[in-house]
Amino acid sequence: MYKRLANNKMGILLMVIAVFSYSCMDGVIRYLSQYYNVITLAMFRYWFFVIFIVFIFSRNGQSFIKLSKSKVKYLQVIRSIILTVELCSAHYCFYKIGLIQTSAIFAIGPLIGTALSVIILKEKVGWRRWLAITSGFIGILIILRPGLIAFEPFSFVALGCAFLFAIYQILTRLVSKYDSNDTTLFYTAVIGALILSSIGPFFYSEVKNIDWLWIIIMSFLALIANICIIKALKISEASLLQPFNYLHLVFVSVIGVFIFNEVLEIPLIIGSIVVISAGLFTFWRENLKRNL
Repeated sequence: MYKRLANNKMGILLMVIAVFSYSCMDGVIRYLSQYYNVITLAMFRYWFFVIFIVFIFSRNGQSFIKLSKSKVKYLQVIRSIILTVELCSAHYCFYKIGLIQTSAIFAIGPLIGTALSVIILKEKVGWRRWLAITSGFIGILIILRPGLIAFEPFSFVALGCAFLFAIYQILTRLVSKYDSNDTTLFYTAVIGALILSSIGPFFYSEVKNIDWLWIIIMSFLALIANICIIKALKISEASLLQPFNYLHLVFVSVIGVFIFNEVLEIPLIIGSIVVISAGLFTFWRENLKRNL
């Protein structure tokens, strides 16, 4: 019991570190996207990602030929393409509408995933969780305020990114029934790197020496976050760790306000509270049903 409690505490700490690292990475991307194309930045990030998995798998003595053997190869490729498109689009939204607005809209992602799981995975969702999903979308309407403020197309691009990421998560759950986590990680890194390496050079512009440092920091922050998440999931249950993902909105709000002079508007705060509350309720219901 004491070991489990210690593991849970360490898992939560690692998850918080991962979310904080991702938030700082988003801040760096927000800065760099003012001067460089987001596709090029994503290309650099994926190169570091590939280096990371090569190091991990080589250290464990795993064969890359064996890892590439998937029972659902086409699904692996599709989910990896979806993630690549989502990342590039999300990074551009950071620049166009800011960290806070984009991240607040992204918070609807887990609720979208729950709704899509009914359609794609044929999972059963009770009326309480449907009510939470509906409440979450009401929260998004409060944030977007369609018809009340000037039309901002990139807010809807951010919402599209949330849908894409939800589909990516659903497909990840689907392929996990057939392939190992290592195979899934392999396809995520390699497919993304291949796509971005084929188009990234066309968007490349000369990088200042100081900005190479920021690119390296961005990539290392992503690696730190990935390592922490992997370790956290090894010692703690995902249902315990998942709610801490919402700290991302808190961290990026601080970064957005104090570094990029973004404004925390009242409707955005209210909408975010509604979305996060609905998401936390959904996680609680899923965990409750799992333990029955």
